[in-house]
Amino acid sequence: MSAMTNQVKKTISLSTLPVQQRHLLKQICRLADEQDLPVYLVGGVVRDLFLKRENWDLDLTVEGDGIAFARLVADRYGAGLEVFERFATARLTFPNGFKIDIATTRRESYAQPALLPTVQPASIKEDLSRRDFTINAIAVQLNQRQFGRVLDPYEGQRDLRARTIRVLHAGSFLDDPTRIFRAIRFEQRFGFRLERTTLHLLMQAASTNLIQRLSGPRLQNEILLLFAECDPVRTVARLAQLKLLRFLHHRLRYKNNVKRTVAAVPQALAWWVRRFPDSVIDRPMVYLMALSSESSPHVVATMIRRLALSRGQARNVTVGGRRIDRARKRLTDTRTIRPSQVYRLLAEFSDEALVLLLAKQVSKQQGVQLSLLRRRLTAYMTNRTMKTALTGRDLQSMGLQPGPQYKKILDNLLGARMDGVVTTEAEERAFVQRWVGLAESRSKTGGTSVTSQKR
Repeated sequence: MSAMTNQVKKTISLSTLPVQQRHLLKQICRLADEQDLPVYLVGGVVRDLFLKRENWDLDLTVEGDGIAFARLVADRYGAGLEVFERFATARLTFPNGFKIDIATTRRESYAQPALLPTVQPASIKEDLSRRDFTINAIAVQLNQRQFGRVLDPYEGQRDLRARTIRVLHAGSFLDDPTRIFRAIRFEQRFGFRLERTTLHLLMQAASTNLIQRLSGPRLQNEILLLFAECDPVRTVARLAQLKLLRFLHHRLRYKNNVKRTVAAVPQALAWWVRRFPDSVIDRPMVYLMALSSESSPHVVATMIRRLALSRGQARNVTVGGRRIDRARKRLTDTRTIRPSQVYRLLAEFSDEALVLLLAKQVSKQQGVQLSLLRRRLTAYMTNRTMKTALTGRDLQSMGLQPGPQYKKILDNLLGARMDGVVTTEAEERAFVQRWVGLAESRSKTGGTSVTSQKR
């Protein structure tokens, strides 16, 4: 312990921050000195400075009126200002897009567990005492005379060196159950371990129903942040190990086939990103889809409500089960399937759903079928941008009565384009005339009518 104590830093250099950010910090701190306000760098950026990890999300706190100071900074440097009065915090957005949060040093109290706290101004030491873990309870003073001075009243540096996650007090998880998920996030991100008492307190809090009191958006935020980490496969396994998946749904199970699908997502994502670099994938959502991909529609629907997912997110999670499996089986069948059939099979799937489809095949460890699926996905991604030369206006000029049949005609025409049946505008016109002729022929025998305009 003495050797470790000797390694505890009393000051730290900010030289690893980008030049622009260092320059801006010094300008802000000169302004704080003018106002005689102690100002500190706090939060994850300080932790990551000690760990020599990049983190440019700067959080400042001042012993005084943080919002008033933020307004002063905004006026001086032409920054946009967003104020959160309840938490005594403001967010500044500078003309170059750079953002800084400025808060009042404060204490927090919880009227009830799992609810958002009530805040009151306090000293910097009290402010650090309200934080989640010792490794996040370190501050660096930025005033000119004290620039770089480290405040570490809860021995966060010790725990950083010991690679340990430790809460600051016994009621930490009860006050704010989102800290349960944050503990796992930091444990997995840094390869740290949960200190024994902290793990006991976590399990004790998780055995209650406090997490159920969290609002849907707060729980969703923590889950998706977990799945945004570098190795979500390990994160999901840890959630399962600690029996925390039950807070998404009590019947959500991490069975072997689900494990294999989740484990296959990184490989599927890596291939997808290489092959389609312009496709923007919501990676956390893919993991949530994989996790729930074997669950019943009832479980999925309940989970969607619990997490207050958006309509688009809900659609992704809903499509992740049987529809994905049916499409995968069809696309890995060695029998011929036309490009238009592939298109119709996949047209309503998001890119996230296609990644999940690929992950499910990766998990099967069937190389031939996987290669076939990749070829068909590649062809689909090319074909889905294809358009017909003719439009609805062209159909009208050909004498066709406007109506729902336009969509059907153009869909069939697009399919013919994909399959190489037609390649020119003239061939498209001939195709439409044939299609209309067949439809009219069917209408005479009781089929669907496609009526031409009388001239």
